[in-house]
Amino acid sequence: MQNNPSACLAVVCLALGAAACASAPATRAASVPAASSASSPFYLGADISALDAPRPGRPPRVYQENGTPSDELTILRQHGWTAFRLRVFVSPVREAPDNSLANTIALAKRIKDSGSLLLLDIHYSDTWADPQHQEIPVAWRGLSFDSLEARVEQYSFATIKALKDAGAMPDWVQVGNEITRGMLWPAGQVRVPGSSQYLPPEPYDDDVQWDHLTRLLKAGIRGVKAAAGDTPPRIAIHIDRGGDWATTQWFFDHLQRANVPYDIIAQSFYPPWRHGTLEQLLANMQNCASRYHKDFLVAETGYEQSHSPDNPDMLWPVTPEGRLQFMVDVVNTVQYAHGLGVMYWAPEYDAWNKDGSPGPVVFTLQHLADLRDGAASHAPREVNGSH
Repeated sequence: MQNNPSACLAVVCLALGAAACASAPATRAASVPAASSASSPFYLGADISALDAPRPGRPPRVYQENGTPSDELTILRQHGWTAFRLRVFVSPVREAPDNSLANTIALAKRIKDSGSLLLLDIHYSDTWADPQHQEIPVAWRGLSFDSLEARVEQYSFATIKALKDAGAMPDWVQVGNEITRGMLWPAGQVRVPGSSQYLPPEPYDDDVQWDHLTRLLKAGIRGVKAAAGDTPPRIAIHIDRGGDWATTQWFFDHLQRANVPYDIIAQSFYPPWRHGTLEQLLANMQNCASRYHKDFLVAETGYEQSHSPDNPDMLWPVTPEGRLQFMVDVVNTVQYAHGLGVMYWAPEYDAWNKDGSPGPVVFTLQHLADLRDGAASHAPREVNGSH
């Protein structure tokens, strides 16, 4: 793999200073029309960011299949997993795995060289960004909102340019990670109707905050597209409401009114986090297709112990076999609704046996038919009766 991490890091550092202003685009890039779902293949994929920056306390796993040493990417590819997501944090990274751009480029190039699709997940934070945390990077704090908006565009431009120059141009790019409550809090923070958690500071002006959020999204998208040039990636907007149509509609209606140019509605769907049932996921996908005419991606999913008591969404046993049935049911549901794909988040431990061999969930695609109609399936009735 031919790349220069030091040079790539320099590009990102430029994005954090005045020098990047000269390289950032001065004009707005035209939006790219969304492709038709009917013309898109289905992708089973995974977020494998931990391969370039293992999580603290979890030593790297040794992988093998049938006694032959291998690696996670190779084994997943051999079993039909063809799309991989990588997150990137703003440098210097703090209180999180070091998924800096400099560390990410080598793995991004491996993914592209393997013939797989690459989804880049830009967090716009120097630590974890999710529904509970959307922190402004320390290096960006104290900026006026206009300056912060410009920094988002500069950073997006520099990030994509570095990957493109390294031969690892992403196919899809997430502008933000699980941004249901906005991003770069409190500048782009919004209040979810009916929620009493993670509220923006008072006084709160909904129109102002949504204007801020959509401006930040447009800035990120402009930077991505300008750096990509004649190889524009598809833009994904990612929230965490896979089974929640009401909040999904509230969020994407705001983006539609503001004319935010994007291509893919990306959702997290975790039953352990009370994200709903597969019936609700199916309804959400169908409603999104009818209302927004965008492709739909389950950008994150997984099945582990519940994070809340008395969770009615936990229908599958928390076992390797239960995890396989869960993934079969999710994939069959998303395929039935003509979704783009399903991505398993951080499979490094859940998807593998203790000896490093592939666990049952790795064989999801081989079991879509035989596990579809059995008593253990919890896919919607119309999905199980669709073949």
